[in-house]
Amino acid sequence: MWGLVIAALILVLLGFAVHRLGWHFLISGYNTMKREDKERVNIKAVARLIGFMCYGIATIFLVIVAIDVSGLDIPLEPLFLLIVALVVVTLWRAQKYDGNIFDEHGKLRPGGKKKLIPLVLVLTLILCFVGGLLFWFSQPTEVTLTDSALVIEGSYGETVPYDEIETVTLTYRPSLDRRTNGAAVGSRLTGHFRTTSREDVLVYLDQEIEAAVRIDWSGKPIYVNVESNEATEALYEEVRLK
Repeated sequence: MWGLVIAALILVLLGFAVHRLGWHFLISGYNTMKREDKERVNIKAVARLIGFMCYGIATIFLVIVAIDVSGLDIPLEPLFLLIVALVVVTLWRAQKYDGNIFDEHGKLRPGGKKKLIPLVLVLTLILCFVGGLLFWFSQPTEVTLTDSALVIEGSYGETVPYDEIETVTLTYRPSLDRRTNGAAVGSRLTGHFRTTSREDVLVYLDQEIEAAVRIDWSGKPIYVNVESNEATEALYEEVRLK
């Protein structure tokens, strides 16, 4: 988490430099404008927006660090979505202060729509990427049993060779204390977590399903369940017979 602390500090310094010190050359796009185009931009208003965005993202990073250090079981995904929303709103709002696109009455100038197209494309890509990522993490776990290994597909996927499996146990979902590097989308937990007994595990779990298969092998212990308790029990039997 020190990486987030350092990132927060850098963002605060960048925000202060742009907002208070007038280092407007740090604003992408503005420093490459022609002089006459720069004169039509309310750069102080844009700098204020960029500064507040940096301060806001830095604050969210520190909140994430505080949640992690305190061990609170609070989903982090809404905070990352808030960062995305903050970036999108800031970039869109900043265009209002560009006199090359909007006139003094807030109406589009001739050709203004064309200048907005690159921004709209970028924002659309950001939103599609975030939405696709959340959709990916929300998908049920797919487990394939090949001739030589158990293969868990998707995010944080893992291949477990049969000859490296020590024990396979049909059990219940573990009691998890915190997420160390994973995702929690809806009822699905995916990635690296720590249990209340301080064991680091790799999980592919639907919290609405009680049963789980625990696999102890040469890597980190794995907990996995599939679409139902019955299907999870069937998976356990298949892996056990391997």
